Amino acid sequence: MSFIVRYRSRTSGGREIVRASPVDKRALKIGRSTDSDIVLTDLGVTLHHATIRDLGRNLLSVEGEKNLPISVNGRSTARADINAIRGGSIRIGPHRLDVAMGTGEEEGSIVITVDRDEGPEPISARRLFSLVRTVPGKRISAWTFVTLILVSCLAWPIYSYVSNKGVEERADVFHGDTLWISGSMSDAHANLANDCQACHVEAFVSVRDSACLECHTDIPDHAEADRMAISEPELGAGRAFLRAVATTFNRPERSCASCHLEHEGAGEMAAAPQQFCADCHTDMDTRLTDTDILNAHDFGDDHPEFRPRIMTRPADENGMARYRRVSIEDDPEENTGLKFPHELHLSETNGVARMAQRLSGTYGFGEALQCADCHVTTPDRTRFEPINMEANCQMCHSLAFDRIGGTIRTLRHGEPEMVIADIRAFYRNTAPRRPIDLSGMERRRPGEDSRARTVGRYQFAARTRYARANDAIRAVFSRDGACYDCHAVERPQIRGSLSFDIVPVRQISRYMHAGWFDHGAHETEECATCHEADTSEEASDVLLPGIETCRECHAGGRASGDEIVSTCAMCHSYHADDAAPYLVRARNNRGQRPRSVRDYGSLAINPRGDR
Repeated sequence: MSFIVRYRSRTSGGREIVRASPVDKRALKIGRSTDSDIVLTDLGVTLHHATIRDLGRNLLSVEGEKNLPISVNGRSTARADINAIRGGSIRIGPHRLDVAMGTGEEEGSIVITVDRDEGPEPISARRLFSLVRTVPGKRISAWTFVTLILVSCLAWPIYSYVSNKGVEERADVFHGDTLWISGSMSDAHANLANDCQACHVEAFVSVRDSACLECHTDIPDHAEADRMAISEPELGAGRAFLRAVATTFNRPERSCASCHLEHEGAGEMAAAPQQFCADCHTDMDTRLTDTDILNAHDFGDDHPEFRPRIMTRPADENGMARYRRVSIEDDPEENTGLKFPHELHLSETNGVARMAQRLSGTYGFGEALQCADCHVTTPDRTRFEPINMEANCQMCHSLAFDRIGGTIRTLRHGEPEMVIADIRAFYRNTAPRRPIDLSGMERRRPGEDSRARTVGRYQFAARTRYARANDAIRAVFSRDGACYDCHAVERPQIRGSLSFDIVPVRQISRYMHAGWFDHGAHETEECATCHEADTSEEASDVLLPGIETCRECHAGGRASGDEIVSTCAMCHSYHADDAAPYLVRARNNRGQRPRSVRDYGSLAINPRGDR
């Protein structure tokens, strides 16, 4: 059923004006907004105040938005039904809406007539509610309230501040100077809510950095003060005026309080807005000409490609390695001293997949190896533990070479000298009952039968008959040998020597040292969404996604649809330390992560991540 909305008003002479408009809808919105079906122009009416719905059979329902009260037939309610045949009246603010069935040309429609009740005449209303003869005059009232405000909001707070200055712990009562607090303290400083002097050391002097550094002793600077001053752009007229006002009232520039604003309400302390970072980092190279930091303004449309810090030369015997920051666009290659083709291990059809299926009952593998079978997250779920032989490799790549009774003897991983010594011990005095096989042709896993057997067209015992221990040692460290398959081998400098060594493996646990990435926030995504490991055939591939991959979900300071607003503080920390940036630490304070997530170290050779 359609509606006819009639607006009825009167001129100053008493003439009635009626404007009618048909509305072919089953639901009419009532409110002050211009897109409402029934527009009521009064500040006492919200933008969308109520809705009238046609329930059929000449029955209407009237419901206030968000339980706003309305008056239906003289009764205040949040919802009511009206029979259009019997008619009804709705009052919202000074407006009255009469509901009735149409007659004549309007028959078959529901007519809603909107009237405005102007109330009593202005002069009569002022006389009716006048308190001139009851309360004191305006002048006396003004001076009284001014005096009351000065005493309660100035004199009393000053007295309270002075009388408590120097007191280590205030009494647990109301103090007058708390009237000056503009808002609640954030969660980070909630313990200082009753200790104003901890930050406000001097009266009418803004908070100084020295007060902040009393507690935050290990917070490094963003950069050298003189270089930050050079990198700042020229301020516009508006911001220059605001800075002049701040300077006039003794508020220092580039202080802790410039970014970390307190008394903004309970909860997390708000991160610095993106514009704060963009002021300096937009076209910064034009002001700070000797910087190697690339310009950035917004992650969505003005941010350089990622430049991970990769290892271009593995560590030497002293643990010294060579690192370089390389853009993802340049297809960087790293040299960690490890040989590991991801494509081979993630295949669903080769021998690795068959071995995973064979071991599925013991280790819980599926039809093929998955990323999570080897890569285990750290306790904070932010990054991953370093890969190590014992936990991740030896289930398939065993170093077993002998069995004595029920005991399996294995070579000692990570100790080339002990490997050589164990092989010599195996051949000591008399020749063993059979020569050992440590080549890559057939490597046994713990528990397998050690007797000779045929593998393909090779006879196990026939192809492993080393006459001397020296031959076995050379085989371990040569092509197809147990060590050579996975590690870079350093051959002896002296001809005939057996002093083989292994290039130390250094796994990089954090590529982005100028930024931060939280894997825990992305745990619902598949690894292959960002990392193309299943097509990587070389261990030197840097399997990091480029910036365009991240932009598929992350917009900059502004986002639309399902995009995620990603400001500078989401990935970057203003203070140059190893901790996570501000927004990650804010989640830590809510209990979703440990309070601080520290770097496990860019160099790791054991599960604990030694540097």
